[in-house]
Amino acid sequence: MSLTILITNIVLANRSGTEVVVEQLADGLRRRGHRPVIFAQMLGPLAEQMRSRGHIVTDRPDILPFTPDVIHGHHTAPVMAALAANPGVPALFLCHGAASAFDSLPPHPGVARIFAVDELCRARLIADGAAAGRVELLPNAIDLSRILPHPHLPKRPRRAVVLTKHAVHLPVIRAACAAAGIALEEYGSGAGHMIASPEAVFAQADLVFATARTAMEAAAAGAGVIVCDGRGMAGFLDLENAAAWLPWNLGAGILTLPMTEENVSTAIACWSAEQAEQVSLRVCAQYGIEWLLDRLEVIYRDLINAPPTRDAQAEAAATGAFIAAWTPHFDQTAPWRWQADQIASPPIGSPLDGVVTSVASLTQSLSELRSAHTAQEARMAAMLTASLAGMASTFTNEQAASEQRMIAHHRATRVSVRLAASLSALWRRLVPLALRAPLHKMRRRLLGHPIA
Repeated sequence: MSLTILITNIVLANRSGTEVVVEQLADGLRRRGHRPVIFAQMLGPLAEQMRSRGHIVTDRPDILPFTPDVIHGHHTAPVMAALAANPGVPALFLCHGAASAFDSLPPHPGVARIFAVDELCRARLIADGAAAGRVELLPNAIDLSRILPHPHLPKRPRRAVVLTKHAVHLPVIRAACAAAGIALEEYGSGAGHMIASPEAVFAQADLVFATARTAMEAAAAGAGVIVCDGRGMAGFLDLENAAAWLPWNLGAGILTLPMTEENVSTAIACWSAEQAEQVSLRVCAQYGIEWLLDRLEVIYRDLINAPPTRDAQAEAAATGAFIAAWTPHFDQTAPWRWQADQIASPPIGSPLDGVVTSVASLTQSLSELRSAHTAQEARMAAMLTASLAGMASTFTNEQAASEQRMIAHHRATRVSVRLAASLSALWRRLVPLALRAPLHKMRRRLLGHPIA
């Protein structure tokens, strides 16, 4: 039976953890003949890419042309909005963050099933008020169809990759890799170098520094993995560690060691190509997305087939209480303040961490462009000023020369006029009047002028 599943997420713009989870989940459900619909409050390039592949993506849960069969919820606010827009539709909630305000348990009776991706998130949901027996584990899964085959690993790692949305730990990793003679490549919003297909990088890397789903994908690809990020580190992922760490989603719950060069160097020294290959086999066998889709299909049908227990008054009351607590007002201890603080300054590992880092990187790039533009403007202004100054100097020199020529010409003219007047006076004084007329006629005849 084909189902319409409304998937919620706080953002669908880049390629942070939950965004990739949503993309791979939607792709997998479509492969199985279902109709996934994605509602996210902030859309961006990833949303446009998914739309171009035929997915329905919206930032308005109230304008869908159909009513979903079930709501697959990530993040508190979009889940509450989806429930309010689709009364009576059953929902599950899956918590991805143990410290984020955006992953609080939605206070709504329509949330019929509660899940956590790891034990740390499970403990958080219980602290939020969920009964311990209601919180189930639903770990992240990997789309194995996107994992490229990895060549045989060397005895010692030669090429390493770090993929992260944090930047604080990068200097430590650089120093440890340099000391071990390992070439390092850096990707992710924390490194300022986003990458659309990390699977291709994992297929060529001997060693990967990452956490959570990214670390699982790297392990599935066959690379050796050191589990770490800006929050701390766990160490090299061997078969024994995998048994203990995978239930924690290779995430914050196992990052018990500080990020120091010594600890990273120790983890590099634990490298084992054989162990990396064994871990890869285990991750592929137990954490493939097809296993997750099988389980979700059962969960969805259980939600749909459950006896109706809807209480419209309780739903309205829950929605009203959520609006009162999660929209801005003067109570500084209300949940909205916690959310606002995380938007303004997101903690390491929050859903918006990668988005904010990308925005910061974009802001820095714009600032650099403005500086370059300002410098170019200054250079052009200086060139124009120098050119105008040269033109003014040339014009001034030419004007001065012209004035000198005019003065000289005026002086010469005055001399000529005076000389002519003096000669005329001398002519009249020396030549008698009786001789002037014949001489005048002779002059005109010599010059060829007609004689009157």
